[in-house]
Amino acid sequence: MGHPYLPLTDSERRQMAKVIGLQDPSELFQAIPEAIKAQASFELPARNEWEVKKRFSQWAAQNTPVSQVISFLGAGAYEHAIPSALPYLVNRSEFLTAYTPYQPEISQGLLQAFFEYQSLIAELTGMDVANASMYDGPTALAEAVLLALNVSKKKEVIVLSGLNPEAQQVIKTYTAHLPVEIHFLAPQDPGVKAELSSLLSDQTAAVVIQYPDFFGRLRLTSELLSLIKASGALSIVYINDPVCLGLLEPPGAMGADLVVGEAQSLGLPLSFGGPYLGFFAAKKNFLRNMPGRLVGMTTDLDGKEGFVLTLQTREQHIRREKATSNICSNQALCALTATIYLSLLGPTGLKEVALSTVRNSHYLYSQLTRIPAVQGLSPEPFFHEFVVGLPNAAASLVPKMKEKGFLPGYKLPPGQPFSTDAYLLYTSELRTKTEMDRFCEEIERCLQ
Repeated sequence: MGHPYLPLTDSERRQMAKVIGLQDPSELFQAIPEAIKAQASFELPARNEWEVKKRFSQWAAQNTPVSQVISFLGAGAYEHAIPSALPYLVNRSEFLTAYTPYQPEISQGLLQAFFEYQSLIAELTGMDVANASMYDGPTALAEAVLLALNVSKKKEVIVLSGLNPEAQQVIKTYTAHLPVEIHFLAPQDPGVKAELSSLLSDQTAAVVIQYPDFFGRLRLTSELLSLIKASGALSIVYINDPVCLGLLEPPGAMGADLVVGEAQSLGLPLSFGGPYLGFFAAKKNFLRNMPGRLVGMTTDLDGKEGFVLTLQTREQHIRREKATSNICSNQALCALTATIYLSLLGPTGLKEVALSTVRNSHYLYSQLTRIPAVQGLSPEPFFHEFVVGLPNAAASLVPKMKEKGFLPGYKLPPGQPFSTDAYLLYTSELRTKTEMDRFCEEIERCLQ
């Protein structure tokens, strides 16, 4: 063995290449476009442990952790307070168990945690059943779209405007080579009942709507879901911040068929984009069509209660290509985090977080729109995100505000239903009145 971490010998590599018909291992990289290979460096220099640590520390120092700024940036990833007890409990050794708990006799603790997670998500969304978590929100949404197409045997899906752009891209990737049509309504389209009525047909498998939508608007109604149901299509509600369900009516109570989303805000830090947590909840008639793992409670021969993975005939380790999904891995530690977060807060605590978030967002919106140079662009009801126009904002606005210790939100790209100088801002229960007032003062100075 010539390398402590690469156990194959040169002879074994040559034998493997011969078996798969390669003359040289470099042929394995032929699928990579030349434009990418030209910019890549495959000759990695050898470094010792301390050199590697130093190099990575230098790279890490170039980041700006959210703890070092006052952030008003949301757009799909949300900063909420994390109880001090949460990381302590999550990191206990009892939970450092096998990735997939196929053997219930040695995984009862984790299986019980998954069962409680499923119960909490089902109650939070107002749905009948939930799985044991998924990779992240956008992939959970794409899986819901596939479920609707498979169950209905129809070929069309309508996506109402206001869906997170990243979720849109994942849907496109999942369906790129399928004989289906995905109709993404343009941002300027209202996506209300009148327009939806003209688009629904007997080939519509599902309608996707985000709640609240990417711009913070609350456009989901019982009437809209009733219209979708009357057409024979399924309604898929996507939620990017389930903290809102501490205050808003659950989609299940309004008649949604599938409720999926991103649960990062339930106790998970921003972590520069991951790992995050997808959740998937549905009406009970879709139980056998759901992707992902399901934990059920049963009794053994002695009458003792226990937990076990159930309905596994839907999964790829048994059904292979006939499985409900080949991307159904649960985010075990992240789901445990969400379970402990919801348990620590309880219904009252979650409602208080949601109320504080709403109060802060509306206070900030009212203060910003008092500035003459700021245009309010969120006349509709919103939860924790809103849009303002900054007509005189220079390209240097974000760097200037960052120097003052603020992240001023997400600049919406051209083509959205707002002006080219529109910013999406977010607040949570973490922001204080003093911080928001200071932010408004700095914004006003920058716009002068």
